[in-house]
This record gives sequence, structure tokens and C-alpha cells, in this order.
Amino acid sequence: MNCFKIIIELQDILFPKFYTAMDSENNEYIFLKTQDSMINSLDKVSDKTQLEAYENHIHICGKVKKRAQHITVTSAKLITKNLIENLKTSFPNKHFYVYLDCDFNDHIIVRFHQLWENEEPYYDVKDFPNIEVFKI
Repeated sequence: MNCFKIIIELQDILFPKFYTAMDSENNEYIFLKTQDSMINSLDKVSDKTQLEAYENHIHICGKVKKRAQHITVTSAKLITKNLIENLKTSFPNKHFYVYLDCDFNDHIIVRFHQLWENEEPYYDVKDFPNIEVFKI
């Protein structure tokens, strides 16, 4: 695959931009701006963590052959680090969980959500050895 095509396909996560939306209880949600339509308003949300984690995930790639795993995970960690730095800069007063999910037989996914009061993180990473979590 042409490297420039890959950059275009991954532009939403390589050059992350964010937007916010409020729910009916005045909670502010952070979303990754993608080619998909934006969420403008929300009613009462029962599981804020689930909503953000679902909306804020990007598939970096699918199955990865053994010989490409090292370079793939190195690249995925750089992408994750860049996302973390952009979240810190854009929302310095908020706290996030960022997940790097490397299942070489199926996918590499990056996802994030805010740390919401009285809600558990999206993943209990003890149950998912292929997921690395970053708390910011």
C-alpha cells in the first residue's frame, strides 16, 4: 500500500482534532473528530464511559503478519503517544484513559474516554492481556 494512502486513511488519529458535546445534565463529552457525522447534542446518558469509548476508537489496521508485528506495534505506540499529547494539550484539566489494543490476529485499535466519576474504566485490562492502558 502506498504510504501516502495510509497517511490519508489514518489522518483522524495521526492529526487528531476534537470536539465537545453536552448532554441534558450539562456533562461535557470529548469526541475525536472523524469523517463520520458529529454528535451535536445528547439526552441523559446512562453510561458516559461506554459512549465515549465507543465513539472514540480508531482501527489502525487488521491482522498483522508475524514479521511485521514489531514495526506495527512500534508505530501504534507512537500514534497513541501523539493522541495522548494532543489530549493533554487540548484538555489540560481533564483525565483520560487511552487504550492500545494489539490483537495481531484481528486488529490494532486505539480508543479513549474520560475518567467519569462513579464509573469504571471501559476495560479491566487484567482481563485483556493484549490491551495496554495509559492514564492521563
